[in-house]
Amino acid sequence: MSKRALIIDDDSANQSLWRNFLIENGYEVNIAPDISTAQQYLSDDIALYLIDYYLPDGYGTDVVAAARESAPGSVVMMVSMDDDADIIREAMRLGGNVYMVKPSTPTLMTEILNEIEAGTLHSGIHQLINRYGRRTYTAQ
Repeated sequence: MSKRALIIDDDSANQSLWRNFLIENGYEVNIAPDISTAQQYLSDDIALYLIDYYLPDGYGTDVVAAARESAPGSVVMMVSMDDDADIIREAMRLGGNVYMVKPSTPTLMTEILNEIEAGTLHSGIHQLINRYGRRTYTAQ
């Protein structure tokens, strides 16, 4: 059974970057450019959600809780340029595991996927990754 990921982002460059990276790492990938499309893909067999904050029909935090409810064991990552503390707290409170401030690097994404595979990054972990790749908060 292949690993599944859902990218929720309206930027085609980000979609391509994430999609290609995940496919290279063995993921089956679906893309949703907005919240209403994302709701069609929410499923208990999605291992990884990558969610942008600013979406055409709302905010990524609007779909974090639904993703967590649909797939309690998945890793839910909010990926955004916005590093506002209130947004980060809201994403974590709603069920996000990782809040990563863009830009991200292939090295950092490889580390994250390796941690998911090893079971060290899972639905019970909460991390903030700043724009330099430094993990500034980790809790279980």
